[in-house]
Amino acid sequence: MKNIAGNDVSIFLYRFELRGNGIDFVLNEVIAEDMYPDIDEKMKPLVHACCETLLRYRHLSVGNTIMDGNFLVSGYG
Repeated sequence: MKNIAGNDVSIFLYRFELRGNGIDFVLNEVIAEDMYPDIDEKMKPLVHACCETLLRYRHLSVGNTIMDGNFLVSGYG
C-alpha cells in the first residue's frame, strides 16, 4: 500500500477523505481497539480543527484523500 505521497506504507493509522462538501476522518479500527475507551471524545477537537483547516485546501487536492498518517516501510512517518 502507498500513502498520498507515493511512499510504501507498513501501517495505516488514519486519513481524511473528501466527501461531498465535507471531510470524513477514517481511523484504522485495529489500532483504535487498542486506544483508551474515551479516546473518541478526546480526539474530536483535534479532528474537527484538522477538518476545518483541510477544507480551506480542498481545491488543491488531486484525490479523495487530502491527508493521511502512516508508518512507512522505511521506518519513518
